[in-house]
Amino acid sequence: MERAIIHSNLTKNEIQPKSLVDEYNRLFQEDIQRLLQGATLHQANCPVTGEKKTQYSFQKMGMQYHVSHTFGNIFLSPCPSIDLVKNFYRESNARKFWLTELNAKTAEIRLEKIILPQFEWVKGFLSQYISENNQIRMGEFLPNHWSYLLASNDLFPHADYKLIEILFDINVSNSLVTEEEICDETKIESLDVALLFESLERSVSPLDLLKQVKNSLKPGGLCFITCLLASGFEVKILGEESDIFIPLERINLLSFEGMNALIKKVGGLEILEFSTPAILDIPNVKSKLKQLKKIPFFDYIFNKRQNQDLVESFQDFLQMNRLGTFGRLVLRKKSTSNSN
Repeated sequence: MERAIIHSNLTKNEIQPKSLVDEYNRLFQEDIQRLLQGATLHQANCPVTGEKKTQYSFQKMGMQYHVSHTFGNIFLSPCPSIDLVKNFYRESNARKFWLTELNAKTAEIRLEKIILPQFEWVKGFLSQYISENNQIRMGEFLPNHWSYLLASNDLFPHADYKLIEILFDINVSNSLVTEEEICDETKIESLDVALLFESLERSVSPLDLLKQVKNSLKPGGLCFITCLLASGFEVKILGEESDIFIPLERINLLSFEGMNALIKKVGGLEILEFSTPAILDIPNVKSKLKQLKKIPFFDYIFNKRQNQDLVESFQDFLQMNRLGTFGRLVLRKKSTSNSN
């Protein structure tokens, strides 16, 4: 299993300008009241083990998160159905604001520092495992924007790229997305590549989603996952004070152990890479240490020492030991003869 060590100069403010994010969060909280009030929500358990026992719970935007007992997975309960989630995304004023304002104003830097590097990562594994002589069939599952689709036109010009079960209003895209590029069927087959860009945490059932992905892939097909991990440094230090907890964007967050258990439970998938780049962990923790008055040791090494080599070596430590909050994985579907 590979593990990449990644260095990036990406900063949070570049992709999440504070004034725009504050407005987005305000609208999101209003949307929860407007679109979920009176809706039927169901009680959920750990998304991997199904256990009811939890370590503790906390609230964000009026909705309840729970931390599972065994793996420390974080999940929303009560939880909406997938149909309610889809309706929320398509009717949400906050999501429209993200698509038309926040994303539009940060599109160039997102393309340069997030989307293109991730697609280069995809291309690197394709060159190793999948012949480029044939037309590649690619499916992006539960996308909540169209930026990857647009970038794929240049980077994978000969690919058949489909958006599967979209979580945005196609009318907002101003014709950037066509009906032919959308697949609302839950069953799609013979994919060479499945892309889950933070899709597992938007899914009400990561187990069902990964099973769907496995069944969609050809034998030898690749699945690329980016996700936030409940076992990451930022989550472990900041807990509920972390800004990543936005209900319905983060329905389920799995830990490192939980993710491995999920993949094992689905079966038939080999892990080629599991990395945790930890690009924003330290700056996100650093920005809140003083106000939260938590862990003087980290305040000392990040703020008092003023030693960039120390900070960089700590980030390398997080990556080497898969302790970052942002995770990326490459899975390969095993052939029928050795799928168990």
